[in-house]
Amino acid sequence: MKTGTLRSQRGFVLTVALFVMVALSLLTGAMLLFAGVNLKTTAHWKSGVTTLQAADAAIHHALEEIGPGSVFSYTTKTTLLSSVAFQGDHTYTVEAINDPASPGGDTRAILTATALGPNGAKKVVTAYLKRGNFGLGAMSLPGSLAPNVETNFSGDTFMINGYDRCNAAPAVPAIAVTDPALVTEITNNTTADGGLTVGQFDNVIGPGANNSVRAGAPPEKSVLQYAEDYLGRNPLETLPGATYGGNEHWGTTGQPRITHVTGDVRIAGTIDGRGVLVLDGALHVSGDFTFNGLIIMRGEGEIRATGNAKIYGAVLIAENHSQDSDYELDIRGTVNVQYDSCALASAEGWVPLPKLPKVTAWNERMSN
Repeated sequence: MKTGTLRSQRGFVLTVALFVMVALSLLTGAMLLFAGVNLKTTAHWKSGVTTLQAADAAIHHALEEIGPGSVFSYTTKTTLLSSVAFQGDHTYTVEAINDPASPGGDTRAILTATALGPNGAKKVVTAYLKRGNFGLGAMSLPGSLAPNVETNFSGDTFMINGYDRCNAAPAVPAIAVTDPALVTEITNNTTADGGLTVGQFDNVIGPGANNSVRAGAPPEKSVLQYAEDYLGRNPLETLPGATYGGNEHWGTTGQPRITHVTGDVRIAGTIDGRGVLVLDGALHVSGDFTFNGLIIMRGEGEIRATGNAKIYGAVLIAENHSQDSDYELDIRGTVNVQYDSCALASAEGWVPLPKLPKVTAWNERMSN
């Protein structure tokens, strides 16, 4: 009896052992499968997050490619950026089109950024833009290339300041250009090509503190086009290039005006003005000169002062398309140029100034 019972139990134990082994195998397989699925899910989630970040970066990149202006020019769908590599394993493309529902059909634009990432990840972001703040600098040389520009900064009594004098708008670069090589030329601490010396860096201030010279996309119109637009508005006063030794007002707070001087102007007396001043030549000041508003220099960007020259607003210097020995930007003596958004109000009223694009709304498109 005992021998038979033991043999019978031996078979039962073997069956139980096999069952346990199978159960453990199934459990182990399930755990491995779950771990694999979890890892794959985590990888897809991470890819989705980084690809969304790429789409967001694409919008910011596109903003840098859109030049200052008053409206948007994307009457048809326009590709701003195509298959740009991002963080090695991502790419993005950005398209722009005017929003037909905006006033005039060109005061708002729609950007669509499509980003592709690992594991088949795809994210689409839509951003809505409008024009924001003034898009140039306290002094600007838009459109001019470094080989065609000669600069000179003389002495240590001048100041070019990009911080808003009336504290109503964000700061702008002290000097704004559109050629990165020109930034290097101005800031490379050598006077051989007209650059600032180290001792003059704190005379050119704005975002980034000292030595505030920045390159950006060109505006929608050339400086000469802006000048022509203003010369077609009223009230307009045309003066000859000459020496002005008396006390004069070229526009007042109550009656700003557009003043056009057709040659070199020498200020030997006291002149103050408000509005827009279009100069076909250089500005030399041995007396006192104060101007609130926009100055457009269609000839050489030469401002020299043995007296006092104060400009509150902004200065635009026309494009130079050829190499010559003349200075395109020449600052000497007691010259103070400071950005002032309030002083530019009259200029904005006659002709809209170039403004940067800014994002007003942003959303991820859930259906790609």
